[in-house]
Amino acid sequence: MNFYSRRIQLRSPMTMKLYQSIIPAMIIFIASLLACQSGESNKVDVKSEADNKMAEIIDSAVVPHKVIAYYFHGNLRCASCRKIEAYSREAIETGFADKLKSGLLDWRPINTDESENEHFVEDYQLYTKSLVIVDMKDGKQVAWKNLDKIWQLLNNKDYFIEYVQFEINQYLAND
Repeated sequence: MNFYSRRIQLRSPMTMKLYQSIIPAMIIFIASLLACQSGESNKVDVKSEADNKMAEIIDSAVVPHKVIAYYFHGNLRCASCRKIEAYSREAIETGFADKLKSGLLDWRPINTDESENEHFVEDYQLYTKSLVIVDMKDGKQVAWKNLDKIWQLLNNKDYFIEYVQFEINQYLAND
């Protein structure tokens, strides 16, 4: 059997039906385990978990307080946009390696041109490529800040990193 025919077999209607039945069952199973583990007696809304809520439930079950650093970008990325992402990543990875490892801090580059991420533009009132720090408590967003000075500090890496680390520390201190 050659590669092409194996590939066709993997995409057969029977295989697709199998995947379509297994994935929702796995989501329900994981959600019920998390609900039992966290001691909640309320029913878990499986539909909302299927719409990217699973991550929030897992985060709140594991870490009651979490800070998320989102870097929002689009499909078209200039040199400045790539530099902002690189400096932001460096600031977070060098200043908060232990927080990243423990799950207290999360780094998430997000492409807002993808349909599932378009809501972030309105949620955080984005008008350009942005670094947004979000404070999460028990799986719910309690505060956020768009670090708008990143564009002004783009030509001074040391100040850029210091600014990003300072702002993230403000949210990490909200424990």
